[in-house]
Amino acid sequence: MRLKAGERWEYQPPAGHDVAWIYPYKGSLRAQDQPVALKGLAVFEEGQSALRFEARGDTGFVLGTAVKHPHDLVLGYYSVHTSAQALEAGEAEIRRIGERLRASGRL
Repeated sequence: MRLKAGERWEYQPPAGHDVAWIYPYKGSLRAQDQPVALKGLAVFEEGQSALRFEARGDTGFVLGTAVKHPHDLVLGYYSVHTSAQALEAGEAEIRRIGERLRASGRL
């Protein structure tokens, strides 16, 4: 989405979507009357209310909404999994692939 300086925009998430996030990649943006850091991911409070935005300059951003995941999630350094075991297995596989790429001179 792109907004011009001073432009305001309101977005109503689809029915059932109760989580939302935004990533501004250009310009300056306020969301729900709060500044959002450039190239910083902002996550909104859970709910189904309309989201309000205001561009402080020519601004570009990505907005996402979804239905909240029904399970607790385990956060890794750069990944998300459904259990500590799945996180460990996923990170081990990434290390294995990295070692193989380094050994072949491709990384």
